[in-house]
Order: sequence, then structure tokens, then C-alpha cells
Amino acid sequence: MIAERTCPSTATASRRILIVEDLEDSRESLQELLQEALHVEVDTAADGVRGLELLTERPYALVVTDLRMPKASGMRVLREVQDRALSCAVVVITGHGSVREAVEAMRLGAYDFLQKPIDPQQFVLLVDRVLRDRVRE
Repeated sequence: MIAERTCPSTATASRRILIVEDLEDSRESLQELLQEALHVEVDTAADGVRGLELLTERPYALVVTDLRMPKASGMRVLREVQDRALSCAVVVITGHGSVREAVEAMRLGAYDFLQKPIDPQQFVLLVDRVLRDRVRE
């Protein structure tokens, strides 16, 4: 399920977030959390392939992607963002990550790498920091 909302101005793109997460409950709870806490526009994708499609359709300030998903992994999403030179930050989340994967994600340009379960308060603070950093760039 993808949350589509109208973009009233280009300034909104600086606060638009894409969540790529195969678990529906996680995807929806992260979306609701960010919309309520930060009043941002949040689109969602249930797999990496759909996430990559959305990245070609709209600009995003931030992509939050699960590491392990069907069709295309979060690492593939991160690589594509880098290969396409998209101007969005990427935060990788996982419930099964290793130190090696975290290092690889950071080497590829991830803004951060988070282990599940995600602390909602810390997640909101991180996303807020990413959005503030993106505005300064």
C-alpha cells in the first residue's frame, strides 16, 4: 500500500520521506509515527523494487529502508541511490543485521544503520536531524 498525498510546493520535497519495508505493520507504524511527530509527507513501499520505482517518480529528502526484503534488498536500494546520485539521505534498518553489514551500509553512504526494534523517540530525533541537515545542504 502506498500513501499518496499531493505536494503543494517544492519545499515539501525537502520533508518528503520514503519508507521501504516489507512488514506491513512496521511500515504503517513508522509512517504514522513520522506523520504525527514531524508533520511530514511519507510514502511507503512494500519491497525494494517498488521503492526504486518511487525514487524515479518523486524527490525525497530521506529513504528509510529495511535491509532484508524480497525482490530487492535495502543494500540494493542504497546502492541505487548512490549510483543515480540522488540527493536523499538513506537510513538502513534491520532486525537481522551484522556489524559487517552495518559497515558496508555506512561505506556505501548510509546516514545511519539501526537495529530493530527501533526506539520511536530516538527514530523521530534521527529523522528530524536528517531533515534539518538536508535543508542546510
